[in-house]
Amino acid sequence: MDLAEGGTVLLGRDAEQNYRARLSTELIASGPRLEQVEGSLLWRLAHRAETDAAGSTLMITRRRPAEDEPSEVVAPKRQHTPSPPSEAAVESAPVFGKNWGIEPRFTVPDFITVDGVHYKVVTRADAREYPIAYIQQPSHSRYDFDVLEATLRHTPDEQPRSVIRMPPDNHWQIDARLPFDKPLTGYVREAFPEVSTATLENIARKQFTLTNSSSFADAAGLTALRQIFSSWKNGTQSPHPEWSDPLLMLPVLRAASGSSSTSRSLDLPNPTSRMSLDRLDFDPQRFPQQWDYFVSTYSPMDLKRFMANLLTRNGYGVFEPNSLNSFPALVFRRTGHDYVFFMSLHRTRIPKISLPAHTHPNTTGISLETQVGEHAANAVREAHQNNKLIWLKGGSQIRPNYPDTVFIVRDDDARL
Repeated sequence: MDLAEGGTVLLGRDAEQNYRARLSTELIASGPRLEQVEGSLLWRLAHRAETDAAGSTLMITRRRPAEDEPSEVVAPKRQHTPSPPSEAAVESAPVFGKNWGIEPRFTVPDFITVDGVHYKVVTRADAREYPIAYIQQPSHSRYDFDVLEATLRHTPDEQPRSVIRMPPDNHWQIDARLPFDKPLTGYVREAFPEVSTATLENIARKQFTLTNSSSFADAAGLTALRQIFSSWKNGTQSPHPEWSDPLLMLPVLRAASGSSSTSRSLDLPNPTSRMSLDRLDFDPQRFPQQWDYFVSTYSPMDLKRFMANLLTRNGYGVFEPNSLNSFPALVFRRTGHDYVFFMSLHRTRIPKISLPAHTHPNTTGISLETQVGEHAANAVREAHQNNKLIWLKGGSQIRPNYPDTVFIVRDDDARL
């Protein structure tokens, strides 16, 4: 069965009919007690008291050259939830057949041993301790985003494999399956099908850096990416919401004083810049029919409908737009986290958004309920109280010598 932390174990029942990890030679499971993650097909370690009582603990031991002392890390325990009532099917993992063995004393400072064979470990100098490890092709150097992306795109069978300690003797076992079945940008494209090519790569690169807390991969980061991609695929709560939604990864832009004392403006980052996720852009060539209609009308309601439909096609749940023609705005969410987004809508033909005072609802006495509707307003106020409210600006940007685009940026222009 697949573990939420990554890796695979065989599953069976003990004498009390509890689910536990087991060896292939066991009829009655003796490993750590496991529980199914609610709403998914993944499994995890059960409550600490139950696993400790069984006397079985998953351990990670990093093997180093003889002069170094091994270190041990106990796998984190999870909150207990009731075990599923049905009998779980036992799955056999495929056999790892790669010739990745090394002579560690003369090649690498960090390795593990599986069935007498030494393997190079995905790591870096400041790698975080984690109860899952990954072995790698010995000729590969450290994995930054570009190296891993190229490996997944061109030679996916050469990507790292996860390994986990197996009870009762805590021996290493390799999960021969591929951790990733497509490039990192491929996962982003599936979840956000209409973003521009530049935004696609910027999201994947930023996500890689955040999950790994570095420009180079470690075991914790690779596992976090797998968990995020699983939550995208299954529509489940993400264990890392701040890394699973690109809108939560955007920097907060600050408005500057405008041409008069009562106006401000928000400079927009370059839509074609790469390497930095400063804005999201959606490519009209991916929705030409909707775009052609949108640019033919100047109705605020059409702007709201257009943006609401775009967000929906890219995985967001949007509160029904109301019929107010002034101060167009949308409120929306995304499955996988409990943040709420409030986005004011704009059309611009310059590299900034002009924000004169008379166009801000706070200066004209328009209530939040009037602007976005009662249900959306209630969601905004509740999220604001829970510090889960994100302010955005979005809309169309049509400029000479630049591709037409639909943009979203994050700002500090609070409505409340």
